[in-house]
Amino acid sequence: MTVSVVVATYNREAVLLDTVADLLQQSYPDREIIVVDQSPTHEAATERQLTDWQRQGEIRWVRQESPGLTRARNYGISLSQGEYVVFVDDDVRIPDQDFLRHYVTCFQETGAAAIAGRVLEPDRPPLRVDRRIGDLGFFGQREPGFGSDFSGPAYSVRGCNMAFRRTVLNEVGGFDEGFTRSAFREDTDVAWRIRERGYAIWFCHTAWLYHLSAPSGGTRDRSIQFFEDVIENDIRFASRRLKGARKWAWLARLYASRVAKAGWTTGHWRSLHQAYMRALSRQREVSP
Repeated sequence: MTVSVVVATYNREAVLLDTVADLLQQSYPDREIIVVDQSPTHEAATERQLTDWQRQGEIRWVRQESPGLTRARNYGISLSQGEYVVFVDDDVRIPDQDFLRHYVTCFQETGAAAIAGRVLEPDRPPLRVDRRIGDLGFFGQREPGFGSDFSGPAYSVRGCNMAFRRTVLNEVGGFDEGFTRSAFREDTDVAWRIRERGYAIWFCHTAWLYHLSAPSGGTRDRSIQFFEDVIENDIRFASRRLKGARKWAWLARLYASRVAKAGWTTGHWRSLHQAYMRALSRQREVSP
């Protein structure tokens, strides 16, 4: 069974090459690696290596001019041929050469439609929970526990290390491209829609990697734009997927953490408050 691995990348250099090199070392033979590149340019060494891998048939390297994580992932899905589609970020390291094999085994043994892999961060303790992996709680602030050291049913996935049956991704329409720029909550959203269709999600702790959160490149940083993106996308998720008291509790938590607290920390309360109100207004306009 073919596994398609999609790496959406933006302005990453050496760390992207390390990510792809680790994927090329995987023991699972029936695979394809699709790199969806949104970078305007690359350093000469990066361009040369990606070109060599493409010429050798090791990867499929495609360009996307307009950056957007969800758009890039959907492009990768459209190009994929595998029964399973694995997504990893462009700043990860995968020491275990059986990483993809573990995903395939987990799909076959559980029958799940989507699988969340374990995420570790160098020099930080794993983020663990005792149960309910991927459950964000009533207010959306519970630690999802994607660093846990056991496998079991999950409520969601994490974007830097996740996998899906391609047929199910197509059935739910892929990633919602309304989750813009930083695309925060795009992973929670697609998992939510999959569970609404009655499919199971699983957490596979043996499919693990290190997420480096590289300080340069990528789609996220700690600028004012980052916080505005998070607000926009969090409100989109709550407005479209949650109902009743939980929706309003989620929005209240979001204001407290992403506007009041972040505004106090950064000194940009007014800008964040305005971003919150704009996003809330937009979602009200498009709500049925």
